[in-house]
Parts: sequence; structure tokens; C-alpha cells
Amino acid sequence: MSVLNWMDIKDLDQGSPALDLLAGLNQPQAEAVSHGDGPLLILAGPGSGKTRVITNRIAHLITERGVAPHEILAITFTNKAAREMRERVGKLLAVEGAWISTFHSMCARILRREIEALGTWTRDFSIYDTSDRNQLLKNLIKEAGYDRTRFRPAQVGGWISEWKNRWAVEDDSELSIVGGAGDPDGEAGMDEEVFDKVRRNYEKAMGENNALDFDDLILKVLDLFDGNHGIRDAYARRFRYVMVDEYQDTNRAQYRITRHLASWHENLAVCGDPDQSIYAWRGADIRNILDFERDFGAPRVVRLEQNYRSSPMILGAADALIANNRERKEKGLWTDREGGERLVVLECGDENDEARQITTQITGLMARGESLAGVAIFYRVNFMQRALESALRLARVPYQVVGGVEFYKRREIRDLVSFLRLIVNPVDNIAFLRVVNVPARGVGARSLEVLGGWAADRRLSLLEATRSSEALAAIRGRAKKGLALFAGMMERLEEFRAADAAVAVDAVLDEIDIGLWLAQMDDENLADREANLDELRSHAEEYDRLNPEGGLGGFLEEIALVSEVDDLEDDTDKVTLMTLHSAKGLEFPAVFMAGLEEEILPHGRALAEGVDGEEAALEEERRLCYVGMTRAMERLMLSWARTRLHFGETRYQRPSRFLDEIPGEFVEGMDGEGEEAEVLGSYEPGPEAPKLKVGQRVDHEHFGRGTLTQLVGSGINARATVDFVHAGTKQLLVQYANLTIIEVPQR
Repeated sequence: MSVLNWMDIKDLDQGSPALDLLAGLNQPQAEAVSHGDGPLLILAGPGSGKTRVITNRIAHLITERGVAPHEILAITFTNKAAREMRERVGKLLAVEGAWISTFHSMCARILRREIEALGTWTRDFSIYDTSDRNQLLKNLIKEAGYDRTRFRPAQVGGWISEWKNRWAVEDDSELSIVGGAGDPDGEAGMDEEVFDKVRRNYEKAMGENNALDFDDLILKVLDLFDGNHGIRDAYARRFRYVMVDEYQDTNRAQYRITRHLASWHENLAVCGDPDQSIYAWRGADIRNILDFERDFGAPRVVRLEQNYRSSPMILGAADALIANNRERKEKGLWTDREGGERLVVLECGDENDEARQITTQITGLMARGESLAGVAIFYRVNFMQRALESALRLARVPYQVVGGVEFYKRREIRDLVSFLRLIVNPVDNIAFLRVVNVPARGVGARSLEVLGGWAADRRLSLLEATRSSEALAAIRGRAKKGLALFAGMMERLEEFRAADAAVAVDAVLDEIDIGLWLAQMDDENLADREANLDELRSHAEEYDRLNPEGGLGGFLEEIALVSEVDDLEDDTDKVTLMTLHSAKGLEFPAVFMAGLEEEILPHGRALAEGVDGEEAALEEERRLCYVGMTRAMERLMLSWARTRLHFGETRYQRPSRFLDEIPGEFVEGMDGEGEEAEVLGSYEPGPEAPKLKVGQRVDHEHFGRGTLTQLVGSGINARATVDFVHAGTKQLLVQYANLTIIEVPQR
């Protein structure tokens, strides 16, 4: 598809069917798309077509209002969503220039251009992920002589992140840490002293390494805009129209950046849903969307209430649940779809029984020929993943885990990326420490300690120190030669600093002994590791094709900002396992939500805060449950276990209060009145179901042999109660259970 000049598009025949951007939209959607100047609040319920509204609005601004693409900024919260948005706009109009990205990607792009106005950093800065940050903190805590079991790097990193974001909002240098270190002996003062020292050392080291962490990407742009209004005004004038998706998930720093960008014109359109605000734990502030009308003075408000995703039963149940929250904006979700299955609640014995029952339902779907790509299992906390994976493996059901060991966290990939980072940013000491002995060159901890002391005294990077004969003279044995060889290799690789990403990847792989490197990784997964390196090489090649001006630096920036959901394979026939937080923005025909129990969903922390009179945490848990439910299109099953093993302790569980908040009319067998047999009616098998009868002997793939003791319901709602010889009494959905009748020989 050729790329047209935006002026050519602006002058196209307005009656052209190809440019009828309002066709097929409902009235509120069309109102949002065609809105012109001034602030706009789009309250978009789940499955209401908000992505289509945003993309059509971008195209509408270009074709109907003559806005140049480069004057449009659209921000969303995952790379996956941004990529989808760009693709949709590209199908509507073959133009380029609009900024469509995540907050972090936008801020990284601005900082690549403007960061030198802050001093300290250069445009070639590295982006540290959580693992890099924790490694740096581990080194700093050790150097300071503090107890690393008491002051764990991940914990200190969380403190620093919270402190920086609170400081950016409150502008108070006296802010203290919150959440503490858990100090039963009243040593909070010492904890705060340690935290403050480590934080200051961390900030100093980040500057010396020419590195930014994820928080810094946002906060340094805020520093730029707060302290340099010339830079702020340049971007505010450039972006005449600003759109922010998932506005309920913005934190206060992102809110302030948005206000800066809209300061020149106030053509700000935000889209979101207070009922789907689930990230308070990482700083999201629901006030941003709840107070939008106050902040921007009578903006236009459009409510997208028609749902195109879920069945009426699922939608009704979710709507009734979320109505129990107080901090929200009222909306009435509806759908013109008819029918649909009721929700199913599975009561299980323990986590293994729960996993088996869920797997049983999934194998039933497989038997009916349904694709596993449309099946997802959600859970509140990661420890629940083990039992689910075990049951799926036992049943030979293929699955993928979102948020497991992601591609870019694999050892061989982190090594290779660290080499690339060191090419672009030679003062990145964390990257240096990761690869200086990859493959092994005899460089041990003692040698690195000597090298580090020499470099620190002279305020040089570790890589610079390896090039000094004076520094190497203080090092003995194999390490001296190994460091010299490494310095020579990196000097040769620096020639590829401005090269295409794939060329740089090839250069690194040519320099290192790949066979030796991979052989030193332990291990039985050599073929997988080689395939992963090939995959990274292919990704670099694809990046070069799509971003001819990006180069190695642009490639490193893209992969540094990859999120968990970006690893999701959409076109694979596998069940998807993920946490409820990761499920945001996705949809599946069949959804299983495990662990609907008190102290899991809602989480125990939220219940503890509720005891102290704080309802906000409990309301967020309810929103999380709502988000999970509204991912389902056709089928939704909720399960809970009477006992669950957690940290080696068997706990007796109670069903979640959220189950009680779902009206019985939406749940199979739970209309609130009458026995189940009366509610579901007499048994009538579906056209493909076996002709079951009470008293028959049956066999089940997982539970073994048993006797049918009850049959109720018809068609898709038909249930069988079976007294199994070894597994006890189970209630199964007939269409999924795949029961085999055991023929008793006639005498």
C-alpha cells in the first residue's frame, strides 16, 4: 500500500465509501468519533468497541478536519494495544506520522531527543528493567555493608519506585518510606536511614551508568516539562489533538504529563472505565478519570454502553457485581444478543481437584472440536499456576503461560542483549558485569572487585578500566588476559554502534564462541537456546525492515519496553494461563476463573485494609473480578476450593463474597429458590450426549469408574452427579464430562 500525503487525503471526495468513518457505528460511538475541539470524556464499558472509536477518530481528524498526522498523539497502555491501533489506522488511511504508542515508549522517544537538557544523561542511555535494577541494588546494598536478607533488593526497589512517584506528585523532599521493612523492634528510623542512603547511591549509580529505569522514563519527562517550558510548549503546540486510552490506569505523574501536553489547546480526549481500574498497587489513581469533568470544566461526556463481546448472562452477572462499588460512574451496559449459557460455579475439594475439574471441562470442549486458542484460565495469584499446569500436562492439553519465563528474561537472550547495550552505552556497568565473563574468561569476583575499585577512584566505567594497562597491572592470572581480550572484543564491536540491529546481532554472535557459551549454561535445553537466539535475530531483522531509521538503539528501546501480554501468541491452539491483571484488554470465548475464595479474590491484603475502614482496596478487588468476568464471550466458569495448600500449609477456604453478589438468575442451578432438580428440571440429553440413566456405571478419563446417582437439566445445562469409587462424589456438566457407559453383561 502506498503512503499518501495527508493533504491529498484531506481533499478526497467526502462522499467516498472508503472514508465513511461513521458507517456501522452506534450513536454514541459516532458522537465520539466526530467530536471536534475541546475536552472529551469517553466512558467505555468492556467490549464496547472503544479501539474502533479511537482509530476512527484519528482517521476522522485527518480526513474531515484537515489535521496533519504528526499533530496527533494517541497513548495506550500496552505495546500490543498500540500495535493493534496502528494497524487499524493503517487499514483506514495509508498515512504515517501520528504518534501511537504507550506512555513509556512516548517518553523514551522524547528523552532520546531532549534528555541532555537535564544534564547527567546522554541520548544513548540504557533502559533498566526490574532485573537490572535489582542487580544494581544488590551491589549497592553489599557495598554499603547492609544485611541483604533484611534489605532485599526487590523490596528496596519497590520503596524507591514508590518514593519517586510520590515525590513527583507531592514535591516534598521530606517524604518517608511507606510499607516499611516490617520492623517489630521499633527500628523504623534505622530502616529509613538505610533506605535513604541506598536510594541516593542508586540515583548516583544510575547517572554514572547513563541509565534510566521504567519510573524514570515518565518522571524525567515530567522534570523536563516542569523545568523547561520551552520544551513543554514545543510538544504541546505540535500535538494539537491528544488522546489517552485506559485513562483510569494513569498515575499522577502521567496525569501531569497529559495536562502539560494539552496545555496549549485542551483538545484532550480520554477513554476509560472507572470500573476497570485495577492497578492502584503500581500507582494508578482512579481520581484521574473520576475528576476529569472537574479538571477540564464541562467536557463533552459520551457513554459507550452497548457491549459487543459477552452474552447477556455474563454481562448481567458482571453488571450486578460491579454495582456494589461506590467509587464509579454509573452506566448501563446492554447487548442486543439473545440467549447464552448461565455461569457455572464449580465447588472443588482442593487446588488439585479444582485443576482437574477445569481440565475436564476443557477436554470436553476439545472433544466438541472447539479451538483451545479461545480458552483462558485466570487466577489472582501466581502460586495457583502450579496445580493448573500439572493437570493440563497430565491430560496432554497444550497451554501457554503469559507472565511466566518470558522470552526476554531467558538467560541467553539477556546475555546477548547486554552485549548490544554495552555497544550503544559503554558506561553501562550492569551490562558489563553480566557479560564480561560470557563465555567464561577466568574473570572472577575478586578480579572484578579490584577493577571496580580502580574505576570508582577515577570515576571511570568498568569497560574503560579494562582498557587501562594500569588497571590490568593490579590483576593477576587468567583474569588479566580475559579482561584484555574482552576489551579488545568490545572495541571491535563498537564499530557497529550505528548499525542496523540485525547486523549488530550478527557481529556479536561472530565474536563470541556460541558453542562454548551455550554449553556452559548447564544444560539440556541447548536446542531451545539456539532457537531463541535465532528468534532474536529474526526479530532484529523484522525491526530493521519496519524501522529503517531505528538502528540498534531503537531496537534496544523497543525490546526494553516489552510487557508480559506482548508475549501472548494469538494464533496458537493452546489454552492461555494468566493472572487477572494480565487479562486486561483481552477476550476469549471460554473463560475459567479459579480461586474465587476469601483471602484470594478478594485478596487478604484488601480484606485487612477493609477492617481498618478502607474500602478502596476491596472495591479494586471487585473491579478485578469484574474485569475477569467481562473477558468471557460465551462461557464463564468460576471455581473455588474448600481447602488449598499455600506455603506448605493446608488452609480451609470460604467461597468469595463476590459469588454471593452475583444474582442466582445468572448462575446455573442458583435462582435462589427450590432444590436443584426443580430449578434445572428433568434430564434431557443434547443431540450428541450419551443416553445416560440414574444407576448406570460410567467411566471418566480422570476420576475413573463410578455410579450415576442424579441427572438434572437439559441440553447445555445438563448435570450428572457421579459417585466415583476412588474420587468420591462429583457433579459434572454432561456436555463436557465425556462419560463412557460401562455395559454390564447380561446373565
